[in-house]
Amino acid sequence: MNYYERIQKSIDYIESNLENGIEIDRVAQVAYMSSSNYYRMFFALTGYAVKEYIRQRRISNAVRDIKENSSNILDIALKYGFESNEAFTRAFKRIAGFPPSAFKKNNINYSFERVNILEKFIDIQDKELLEKYPDIKVLKELKPMRVAYYCYYGTEPESRAFSVMSDWLKRSGLSFEKDQLRIFGFNNPSPSSPDQKEYGYEVWVTIGEDFEVNDSLVKTKTFEGGLYAVCGVRNAAGGGDGAGIYETWQRFFKWITESKYSAADHQWLEEHLHFNDEFEHTGGIDLYMPIAHKDSTAGLEKEIVFVEPMNTVTISFNGKDAYDEALKYMLEFVRKHGESSRGSRRRVFCYYNHERAGKKDFWCKVHFSAEEDFGVEDERLQFELFQGGQFAFEEVEWINNGKKWHQLIDWVQTSKKYDFDSRPFMEEFMMDASGLSPGTKVRHFMPVRETGE
Repeated sequence: MNYYERIQKSIDYIESNLENGIEIDRVAQVAYMSSSNYYRMFFALTGYAVKEYIRQRRISNAVRDIKENSSNILDIALKYGFESNEAFTRAFKRIAGFPPSAFKKNNINYSFERVNILEKFIDIQDKELLEKYPDIKVLKELKPMRVAYYCYYGTEPESRAFSVMSDWLKRSGLSFEKDQLRIFGFNNPSPSSPDQKEYGYEVWVTIGEDFEVNDSLVKTKTFEGGLYAVCGVRNAAGGGDGAGIYETWQRFFKWITESKYSAADHQWLEEHLHFNDEFEHTGGIDLYMPIAHKDSTAGLEKEIVFVEPMNTVTISFNGKDAYDEALKYMLEFVRKHGESSRGSRRRVFCYYNHERAGKKDFWCKVHFSAEEDFGVEDERLQFELFQGGQFAFEEVEWINNGKKWHQLIDWVQTSKKYDFDSRPFMEEFMMDASGLSPGTKVRHFMPVRETGE
């Protein structure tokens, strides 16, 4: 359940208890949040403090009761939790602009409508797809926002980036509740291999247009927003649950192949939900996947190439970590055998059953182009002819590898001229002995056939 749904659930609870006592701690529990985080997130989404929202809704209902029935003012005041006629009248006049008696005698009105978070922020989706992926929702728009940010590159970048931002927040005078703060983060750059200990993580804190940041580390910028799918990470502990985040991204990738959307290039995000009084993240993460309508990219053509059959040596890896193990093996192989005996660059590529990523039956098969007299030193390597054929082709940077694959898949799905072929795809790495980096070129080859249309 993402936090839009959590806040909506709490509003539903409030609405069903407007005539009863409402404890904010209990409302926060309904949203699976601490009280302080609930105050912040409610304000950020609705623009109202939760207590003010409750008062506004009660006064709005009281106006209806005054105009529609003959109950006296004191009975109505007690019905909505006011201890006296005087307290009710003061609150009523402050909110509605007139005393209760004016609404009984004159043709004036006041209304404060119930907030529907899902209707306000969530787009209508295909019913069957929503039943299959009930945890994934499409936002109508994530609006532009100004943020204070800090990016740390090194080991343990998430905790170090959060530490700097927490220290800055303590000095800034900002308040989670008063200033409607939202906290986002993302890898920048992502680790390029499983054994890479150093990478980057950037943390954002939303700020107002007029708020000035004067700090040697923390800077400001404006995020342009965009179209996103959002999904809550299950069992996200403090600091983030790596396994849960990975599983959620895998659900996104499955969802998008069946949806009317394609992966887009604007920034993916993690929104961090729960913080203590020291501005330390204590748990709760929503993931935001950048998306675009498929028809907005349907006219973009891809290059079609023909790959000649080639002799290769292959090795397969199995299990949930198969892809990571394959990358390690590729790098070791390139360092030892990066060039063929004829002095040409050896081709290095793989393919895998991507729909089973992270599962026990996941596998990844690696190919290295090899001359016929190549000496096999590893008994696990087997000679095999890669058959080649016609492919849709693109070259991308490693940092964008996943989302670019999904865009290429979307292109084939929407193409009127080409359809998928049953041959294996190729994910070719243009790596050298120094290894993978975010900017390493990766070539995508998706097997296609002409439809004949």
